Amino acid sequence: MVSGEVVLRFIVLGLLLLSCSVSSQSMEPVKFSGTWASAAYFNNDIDVISETVEIDIDITDNATTNDRYVVTYELYNNHGGLQFPLVFEVFDEFGQSDDFEFFVDGQSVPVATLAEDDTVLDVADFYMPNNIDSGQFRAQSKYIDINLSQGLHTIKATYDVHPHYYGSDWTGISTYSYLLVPMKESASDGKQFEGSFVKLNFNGDLDYISMDIDGTKNTLPSDNQWYFDENLPREISFNYQKPLNPVAKVLTAVSPFITISFALFILGRMHLRMMIRRQKAQPETLWTVMLAGSFLVPLLSLIVYYLYLLMTDMIIGKGATGENRDLFFIWVLPLGYIVLTPVYLVISFVAFMMVKKTVTKIVK
Repeated sequence: MVSGEVVLRFIVLGLLLLSCSVSSQSMEPVKFSGTWASAAYFNNDIDVISETVEIDIDITDNATTNDRYVVTYELYNNHGGLQFPLVFEVFDEFGQSDDFEFFVDGQSVPVATLAEDDTVLDVADFYMPNNIDSGQFRAQSKYIDINLSQGLHTIKATYDVHPHYYGSDWTGISTYSYLLVPMKESASDGKQFEGSFVKLNFNGDLDYISMDIDGTKNTLPSDNQWYFDENLPREISFNYQKPLNPVAKVLTAVSPFITISFALFILGRMHLRMMIRRQKAQPETLWTVMLAGSFLVPLLSLIVYYLYLLMTDMIIGKGATGENRDLFFIWVLPLGYIVLTPVYLVISFVAFMMVKKTVTKIVK
């Protein structure tokens, strides 16, 4: 029995080292890029009076994506005539929204999209943040070409947005961010600037959402409104992270390393016992048991791990287990099997020799 325990400990140690290398392949965070949006870059001939940003977030069961930004500017145009009053850098990884709209004084105006080689817009004509060293605006930026009279005007932009999804440690965070750097720069020179309002219209449980201003967490006020005048931040964002249910918390605590280690331990222990029994009953077939188990134990362990990934996805939600789940049979399974099988074969051979020697002594 003492020798059997030594063999078991040897196998357990080897399996733990193996599982560490394989499970690490599926622990990478998941990132789905969403919509990147910033305040408008304003023409130098325009004084911004106020800015209002409404962020609509709809987090309800079985609801379609209704997330939207509505940005409204009150401004004073110093020189009338044909011009490009502002440029919106709004783009995402899901394709540009067809619902982007501009309204000038309540009237809808055509939206133009900046091409890669478009040289119509000269950045020297716009307020640009000092930390941006670029000779042109990003491709796919939105702008309007309009005959704007001198005086007060209201410009509104509306567009759909996709959240930035970030999954780490089996949990998912959706972030809706709005960059105020261009607004901050243009407002610093605007003598008439009265401030920026940011309003959150949230359809869901407020316990699941938090707010960041320049990377600092803040408490949501009761009216979900913020006003900035002299201290206009660079960025404001809202993070949505639904708490895990009790079963999901258990799955999270288990982790991929523990899952595959447990599977290898149980199956490896069964393999060891089968070798001991076969050596006692039919020693001539011990080789067959050793070789068969050496190829089956790693494969079955990886299959158990995959079932764990599927269960986690069903309970926690889409994307919880990472991109590697979708590529499991293409990437994780072959690589894991190639790594596990040769080493486990060596461990099985050592266990085979120790079992054969131990059982032979006991029989004698």
